[in-house]
Amino acid sequence: MAQSKKSSRRNASASKPSATSEVGAEVVQQSAPAPIAEPMVAAAAPAPVPAPVPAQAAVPAAAAAVPSKLLQLGSSLSIREVGECATQLKTLLAGGATDVDAAQLESIDTAGMQLLLAAAVAAQRRGFKLRLLNAQGIKVGAARSLGLTEHLVELAEIVA
Repeated sequence: MAQSKKSSRRNASASKPSATSEVGAEVVQQSAPAPIAEPMVAAAAPAPVPAPVPAQAAVPAAAAAVPSKLLQLGSSLSIREVGECATQLKTLLAGGATDVDAAQLESIDTAGMQLLLAAAVAAQRRGFKLRLLNAQGIKVGAARSLGLTEHLVELAEIVA
């Protein structure tokens, strides 16, 4: 009788799908998921890239006729003063031609030189040259020491 129960269990399991085979079928179906559709995103038009201004570009007559604003530097332009000076320069440059007076400047570090060069580039992008007044010491001293004399002369107008 024990054998007849075993054989009837085998027959019953053969006639019904086993839980393992059902689970196995589900696993097979889940292992090959449908491809995920990419979300529809409207392609934004690329931002226009401003054309580089040639290094020898002439300052437009309109910009030359507009009186420039003046930033008076103190005795030092170092990492300590760069943040405040940068804010002032951004404001002045946004309004047009800007002069920077370095008559009182006694010391300038790499951060100060970087700020002046960045301001000169910003001015050039706006169509005018940054004028560095009384800046012969910067050109001869810090710019030369850092190997930036050519860049400074190219980007800014140095007025003795």
